[in-house]
Amino acid sequence: MMKFKFCVLILVLCFISLHADASGGTGSGVIENIYVNNGWTMVHVPTITNNPDNCPSASYFAIRPTDANYITLHSTLLAAFMAEKTVRFWLSGCGGQNNNHPKIVSVWMYK
Repeated sequence: MMKFKFCVLILVLCFISLHADASGGTGSGVIENIYVNNGWTMVHVPTITNNPDNCPSASYFAIRPTDANYITLHSTLLAAFMAEKTVRFWLSGCGGQNNNHPKIVSVWMYK
């Protein structure tokens, strides 16, 4: 009886569809420019081309004012840009202009 329950459990687990985001970390580089608009902030780092969620464009990376920690992320991006510091990102989903660009959820800044 126990073996039967185990087999049923395995079969159920095989047919359950789990949602998985393809989010991930990026390489590193220096922010070349920042584009700030009414509804988003986008940064361009030429050496970073990661696009884990297959957004339509990976030329910029984006955050929106409605994103968690927007003010902190925006301030960190501005500081890194002004100080010409190396950054890398953790990306998840798409955002920015027309939701076409990988969305930044965290920023690493290096000396």
